[in-house]
Amino acid sequence: NDVYDTCSAILTELGESIPEFYTLSESSEMIVETIKMYENAGEEWLKSDATVDKTLRNTLQLYRAITFASFFCKSHSMVVYFSSKAVQLSLSRGICEHTPLSLLQFTAVAIKDDNAMMCYRIAKNALSLRERFDLATQIPELYMNFYGRVAWRFEPFQAGVHKLRQCLDAGLSSGRSDIGLFCGLNEIKYALCSGANLKSLLKRIDYYLHLMETYRSEATKNNVLIIRETVSSLIDNGQATSIEASACVGDLNDPKNKLREAFFHHSAIRCFWLGHNGRCRYYGKKMYRFILARRASHILCC
Repeated sequence: NDVYDTCSAILTELGESIPEFYTLSESSEMIVETIKMYENAGEEWLKSDATVDKTLRNTLQLYRAITFASFFCKSHSMVVYFSSKAVQLSLSRGICEHTPLSLLQFTAVAIKDDNAMMCYRIAKNALSLRERFDLATQIPELYMNFYGRVAWRFEPFQAGVHKLRQCLDAGLSSGRSDIGLFCGLNEIKYALCSGANLKSLLKRIDYYLHLMETYRSEATKNNVLIIRETVSSLIDNGQATSIEASACVGDLNDPKNKLREAFFHHSAIRCFWLGHNGRCRYYGKKMYRFILARRASHILCC
């Protein structure tokens, strides 16, 4: 919240508009508008001369920070708003070293079934800008958004696992433990989906939990504990592999609870493999409602 409040105050001083609330329909409209602006600019825009506008570069940096901060403390619609604003600013005022991450943050939250190919193209083009700008310090964030949010729809899970593991190490060594540990979370999610050895995966999860304890990353830790329970259940139903620590999932009826989707998703997986068909159906229906809600919010603007 401190990061969000600081960025919000500075952006307001720079003349940027920071809404108190943004609706699902408004955010869906903004996604369509931003993609249309990108298409109109054409990919020649990516080859244009880099801007020397220092105000724009500083503003994009602030949007980069507030987009990441709002993921943890604001609604999904607000994350869409900030990421879209950054891309629209760059499209209208010029390209710089902060444009690639702005594009990737946008595609990470904007991607849907019906725009997935376009978002993937935008994301790939953003990564190609590494050849123009020195983006070494941004690699953890760039890869987190590309491999953690976009590429899994089109590229093998195993490729994402490898890149995200690199990003965890890079994030920790560069002082960005928040980004690094978030990459670690996505790595184990995709490792599980890719059919990784469960016992090896469990060891890696426990190593990550140790890191999260060290860096006091409670939000990421709760997600990892949910996945750990699934892996433990698949190995031996938790008989010898369970631990005392469990995720603090909060109020599962609260639509702002960012853990409830992961909770119901993994509860359905565990029940399916353990043969609890009735409970699997119950958790599956809960997940289906979330999917319908997301689709409805997108359809509103189409």
